[in-house]
Amino acid sequence: MSEFIHVDALLQVVVAGAIVGAGLPALFALGVRMLAPSQGAALAVEGAPSGTEAGPTTARPTGLRLAAAVVCFGTVLAACAVGIWFLASGGH
Repeated sequence: MSEFIHVDALLQVVVAGAIVGAGLPALFALGVRMLAPSQGAALAVEGAPSGTEAGPTTARPTGLRLAAAVVCFGTVLAACAVGIWFLASGGH
């Protein structure tokens, strides 16, 4: 096209920017969402009679949601580690 614009290099930068700039934050947000209790989770309060809401409550995510959150956070951490390694090893 032009001697100043390398379309292949431009596409590589756009794809990498989309993955790192939007994909990793979205994956992190999905991991945070997986840690939140599900919509239908009943909140139990220690020492309170059944059916009452008194004091702060703690609801834990299910095992499957916790595993999904760990996978999301692990992927984000791995991508950060690979990026740091790539830059430190002289990559460009």
